[in-house]
Amino acid sequence: MDELKLLIDMVANLPTLAVWVLVGYLCYKVAVVGSIYGVIRLLIVKAHDAMSKPRQVDFMVGTTSIDSVTAAELRAQIMRLSSTGNYIHSSDVEKLRKAIDAMLAERAK
Repeated sequence: MDELKLLIDMVANLPTLAVWVLVGYLCYKVAVVGSIYGVIRLLIVKAHDAMSKPRQVDFMVGTTSIDSVTAAELRAQIMRLSSTGNYIHSSDVEKLRKAIDAMLAERAK
């Protein structure tokens, strides 16, 4: 308690200009610490936003998502199935099923 009284007496006996310099220095320190806190908080928010942002899904096949390049290639190959132009018939799907079965059987060997 005596130290506190001594500190108050010391500050009270300082010239007015010195007190204003100390107040200015305190404000400067508070601003610097606040700025550092704000920058750290901004970095955390931006990192969270980047990590939790939903991915851009270009094309879904069932529950599997693929990117736009692969989707374009897949569409091109599906269009090759069509034997009658713009319409894909069930016989075209059957041809695809047989081709995939043959490829999987070859891979299993």
